[in-house]
Amino acid sequence: MFNAMEVTPLKVSPRKSGLLFAAVAALAAAASPSAAQRGERSPDRIMVATFQSADKELGVQAAEAIRSRLSREVNAKDLIVVPKADINNSLQSSGYSTTEALAIGDAKALASLVRAQQFVDGSVTRTPAGVKIDARLVLTRDQSRGQLLTSAEAAKLDDAAAQVARQIKDARRQLAAEEKCHNDFLAGKYQEAANAARAGIAASPNGNIVAVCLGEAYTGLKMEDSVVAVAERIRTRDPRNIMALRWLGEIYGTRKDPREIEILMSLLAADPTNTRLQQAVVNQLAASGQAARAVPIIRDALQNNPGDPQLMRTAWLVLLAAKDYESAIAVGNELIRVDTAAADTSYYVRLAGAYSALNQPQRTAEALSRAVARFPNNASLWVANSDALFKAGQIQPAIDAAKRAISINAAVPNGYLALIQATGALNQPEQVFLTLQDAAAKGADKAILSQVALQQGNKAYQAGQASKSRVDFQRAIRFLQLSDQLSPSADAKFLLGASAFLVGQSATSDANDTKSCELARLARDSFTLAQANLPAGGQKFPTEAAQLLGAIPQFTPAVDNEIKRFCR
Repeated sequence: MFNAMEVTPLKVSPRKSGLLFAAVAALAAAASPSAAQRGERSPDRIMVATFQSADKELGVQAAEAIRSRLSREVNAKDLIVVPKADINNSLQSSGYSTTEALAIGDAKALASLVRAQQFVDGSVTRTPAGVKIDARLVLTRDQSRGQLLTSAEAAKLDDAAAQVARQIKDARRQLAAEEKCHNDFLAGKYQEAANAARAGIAASPNGNIVAVCLGEAYTGLKMEDSVVAVAERIRTRDPRNIMALRWLGEIYGTRKDPREIEILMSLLAADPTNTRLQQAVVNQLAASGQAARAVPIIRDALQNNPGDPQLMRTAWLVLLAAKDYESAIAVGNELIRVDTAAADTSYYVRLAGAYSALNQPQRTAEALSRAVARFPNNASLWVANSDALFKAGQIQPAIDAAKRAISINAAVPNGYLALIQATGALNQPEQVFLTLQDAAAKGADKAILSQVALQQGNKAYQAGQASKSRVDFQRAIRFLQLSDQLSPSADAKFLLGASAFLVGQSATSDANDTKSCELARLARDSFTLAQANLPAGGQKFPTEAAQLLGAIPQFTPAVDNEIKRFCR
C-alpha cells in the first residue's frame, strides 16, 4: 500500500530553492577535511531557525533566545550553536527573508548550508501568562527524524527558551546511539542496529529519534509485532511522527485492522502537502465505506492543486462514493475538459448514475446519448441509453436504442429486456410476445425471460379479472405457457390453470347462448388445460387450486352436451 503512499519531502520554496541547493553543493565540495585527517571528531553543529509566530518579531526573538540559552548549556567542544549572523548571511545570499519562518524543507536546506547536523524549529505564541514555545529537534540528514519537545511556557521569553535549551541538551543524548544504529542498519546489520538503539533508549527513555531507528531495525528483522509496539510508543509522545505513522498504516492495512483509517488521517495531518498521500488516504477511505470523511481532504487538495487531472479523477470518484452528486458532476465536467481521455465509457455510466440519483431523467438520458455518440459500437451503452430514454418518457427512442444494442450484440446483457420494457409501454403485447420468443432463440437468459413472460401473463390475468374479458385471459394463457416452457414454475402453472378455467367458464356460457361449436370446443380444451396445470400450481396455492379443480366437473356435463348438440 505504501508504494502509493510514499511520504515525500516538503517542497523547498520555488523562489530561491535552486540557489540554496547550489550553495549547499558548493560548500559540500569545498568542505575542509582537516579534522578527519587528524583523526578527530569535529563537534556537531546545531541551527535554530526562526520560529513560526503571528508576531514575526517574536519568532526571531524566540530563536535567538534559544541560541543564547543553548550556548550556555553545552560545551563548545561538543556542540556549536550556529550564530544568528551566519544564518542571516546564508539566507540573504539565497534571497530569503531573515525574519520569516521557513518551511521544514527550506529549514533542512538551510541547516545543510550552514553545516549543521541538527536543527530546531517550531512555533511561539503569546499567552495570557506570558509565552509558549513548541519546538522540535530534527536531524538534518532526514527531516522525518525528529524529537518533539514538551511545550515550554513561562512569563518571560528567556525562561521559556531556557526550558527548550535544556530539553534539546537531554534529547541529544540519544544521537550517538542513533548514529551507530543508523550506520549498522545501512550495512544490513539489523541485530547490531537494534542493540545500539536499545542502548540509546536506555540513556534517553523518551528518545523518539533513536526509537525510529529501532523500528527500522525491527523492520529489517521482520519483527512486525515489535515494529507496531515501537511505533505506538513513539506515537504516544509524538502523534504526528511520520515514520511511526507510515509503519502503522502499512501494517494495519495489511492486517485489515480498522485502526488503519485513524492512522492514515493522522499521517495526512502530519504531511498535508503530500498529494500522493492525499490520494492514497482518500482512496482508502472511499474503499472502506467512509468516503464522506475524505470529502474535506479532497476539496482542500483540489484547491491547492488546481487543474491536476489525476487529483480531479480521485475527487470525482470520492464525491460519487460520498453521494455528493452535484459536486461530483461539476468535478467530472471539469475533468473531461482538462483531460478529454478521461471521458471513457465508465465516466459516462457514472455521470448518468449521478444524474439518476438526483432524479434528473432528462439529464441522465442526455449523458448517455453523448456516450453512444462517442462510442457508437458499444452495445452496453446503448442498453443504458434505452433505459434512460424510457425513464425520461421517450419511448420510441428507447425502442430504437434497444434495437441498436441488439443489432450490435444480440447477447448483450439486458438488451432484450430494455426492448421489452419499452415495447410494453406502447401497449403492444403481441410485439412483446414475439420479442420474448426471439430473445429465447438468440440465447438470452431463459430464466429471466421466463420471469418477464410471467409478469406479462399476470398483468393480462389481472386485466381479465377487471374486464371479465375472455380475450385478456387468453392473452394471459399465451404468456404463461411461454413462461413455463422457458423455465417451469408453480406460479406460472397456477395462473395458467386459473386463466384456462376462466376461459372455459366463459366459453361454456357463450357457447350455449350462441350455439357455437367453436366455443364449446374452446371450453372443453380450456378445462383440460386447467386440469393439467392446476395440480402443480397447487404446490404454491393449494386452496385456490383445489377449489378450481373441484369446480371443473360441474361444467363437464354441460360442455359435453354442447359439443353433441352444436358440433355435428
